[in-house]
Amino acid sequence: MKRYSFKSSFGVTTLFCKNNKIVKILIDSDVAYHDEPNEVLLETQKQIEEYFKGKRTEFTFPIEIDGTDFRKEVLLAMKKIPYGKTWSYSDLAIGSGHPKAVRAVGTVCKNNPLPLIIPCHRVIKKSGDIGYFNGGVEMKKSLLKTEKVFFD
Repeated sequence: MKRYSFKSSFGVTTLFCKNNKIVKILIDSDVAYHDEPNEVLLETQKQIEEYFKGKRTEFTFPIEIDGTDFRKEVLLAMKKIPYGKTWSYSDLAIGSGHPKAVRAVGTVCKNNPLPLIIPCHRVIKKSGDIGYFNGGVEMKKSLLKTEKVFFD
């Protein structure tokens, strides 16, 4: 597995690549890796930097999602949340085919290996409250602000 880190507007962003597919992304990582980047890592960095600058709304580099069928279904449903929009955890549970599994859907969001690409930051509470984010609520607000979605 190749690991490559770069400085972004959210601190050190680290990419993990296996079989020429991105399998994990850490934003504001505590550790930086300096493996020789391949074409996929460099393209991923370019696209993420464009996203942070508000110049990209979709990602086109190859990814791989591992896990149980439930986890994959939730992550693939989450990937469909449009740029600049939010879904509630309930909406995501329904969209993934598991309408009664709202708490389990929240756990999948919390453990999302590909933040930004699978936009867990676009998932909010049904009440309209911003909810949680592994990178912190302020980072979640900043990512949504990049997409022109604003929270107080």
